[in-house]
Amino acid sequence: MKTVDINFIAIGALWLVVGMLLGIGMGAAHNFALAPLHAHINLIGFVSHAIFGMAYRHWPALKDSPLAPYQFWIFVIATPITLIGLYFTVMNGPELPTIIGSIAVLIGAALFAVMIWTERMRA
Repeated sequence: MKTVDINFIAIGALWLVVGMLLGIGMGAAHNFALAPLHAHINLIGFVSHAIFGMAYRHWPALKDSPLAPYQFWIFVIATPITLIGLYFTVMNGPELPTIIGSIAVLIGAALFAVMIWTERMRA
């Protein structure tokens, strides 16, 4: 996982653009029904990915963790599942994708917390 840091930051940058486009579209249409989705795109999509990337960059030992590939792929795959599911949920559609995606996002975040605390204890 040598490039996990830049991969997280690059993916976060894409989510930033998506979130901003949605926000601009909502503002132009004066329709803010998707505001919860907009917030989650920016927080889970941009902020979380960017913070993970900066943490991996700041603490290179995290890249060597056997949990690193699992943390990366679980979080990266769970994010669009969560966000697409949230779109359906906000539009009064099925909630199951949001639930499944959210649980997987939580697992990815928990793996990150385990990795950080493991590194903290080792230092």
